[in-house]
Amino acid sequence: MNRYLLAGCAAAALALGAGAANAQAKFEVKVGGDAFFEGGYVSEDRDDNTRSVEFRNRFRVVVTPTAKADNGLEYGGRIRMRANSTTGRTMDADRGYIFAQGAFGQVQLGVTNSFNDATYVTAPQDYLPLAIYDGIIPWINQTSDVGGAAAGGLGALNGSILNQSLVVENNATKIVYFSPRFAGLQVGASYTPRNDDSHNNVNRVEPVVAAAGNGYSTTFQDLVEVGANYTNTFGGVALKASAGYFWGDAANTGAALTGLSIEDLNAWQVGAQVGYAGFSLGGSYTDFGESGQIQGPGTDNGKSRLWVVGAQYTAGPIVVGANYKSGKDAGNRLVAGDRKLEVYEVGAGYTVAPGLTLQAQYDYFKSESDSSTAALDLDNDGHVVLVRTVLAF
Repeated sequence: MNRYLLAGCAAAALALGAGAANAQAKFEVKVGGDAFFEGGYVSEDRDDNTRSVEFRNRFRVVVTPTAKADNGLEYGGRIRMRANSTTGRTMDADRGYIFAQGAFGQVQLGVTNSFNDATYVTAPQDYLPLAIYDGIIPWINQTSDVGGAAAGGLGALNGSILNQSLVVENNATKIVYFSPRFAGLQVGASYTPRNDDSHNNVNRVEPVVAAAGNGYSTTFQDLVEVGANYTNTFGGVALKASAGYFWGDAANTGAALTGLSIEDLNAWQVGAQVGYAGFSLGGSYTDFGESGQIQGPGTDNGKSRLWVVGAQYTAGPIVVGANYKSGKDAGNRLVAGDRKLEVYEVGAGYTVAPGLTLQAQYDYFKSESDSSTAALDLDNDGHVVLVRTVLAF
């Protein structure tokens, strides 16, 4: 019922805003994007068959055609193309949607971020590249329980055990609504039919999990998110806060999983930040509960959650900051115990010219897994030093 209500509200908002729109409006096409090049040095405990130095880079181009009707309705679309593949020199389009905005707020239709992922508040991290707050993950030994094939729980659900928003389907087709901001407060919602379905594909089949794997499923349907955020300034003190809740139906279990069930999606996030005279302090808490975990005899379920707290100082073109992240989940649900990743991070950035920034970062990480055995030790700790150039245009 909620999904039909959300879809109906979005359609009504568009219809009311369209009114006597000018069909002859001219579109303005804007081209922007960003890129980074990063070099890293890693010294870690589990360093068998690994090198210490590596490079990586990413390039994204965003094309946004927009127009404005005589009645004030603004509308258009956006597509984001990436040179981002980890397996070959290929391009993809990880965003592509239509939007309309006016006095009713804004509606986005297509492959875009959910409401919380677009508006959540967490620790200040402007010294990190382009909001990539979990960029440390690829630098940790890929055979570890945190970054490799054994990874499950929060990491498998949204791409990283350090993910600070409620991302479970930002590359899926959806409807998103953002309200106007009243006295600093904004509310919104999103609806996604399937979190594994995007762009021009039509998939009306009920999702089914046919194998237990590590004891979890990352496929959900009829996902609904609601949230709110607040931003305001009082006597030079800047305040920000957010809260969001996400729910959805889990995939059905196939014949191979007879007698087992999968936990539905139930996740929430809260965050806050305060700033004054260049200083800012903040943090967030993200909780996925037992979402997606297979339940039944022989499984060992545990909650997935992430704490983040941090501070930074900005003076002209220079920003320095530090934060602490602690992610924990049940890991492999077919083995008793859980896993945890802690990261202590400091970083700095210097804006050389508009759109061009140099950054340096140091992270100490410690990962522990109760799935470790005498034959396979999944615990790890180490040091990562990263330097990068960031371009935004």
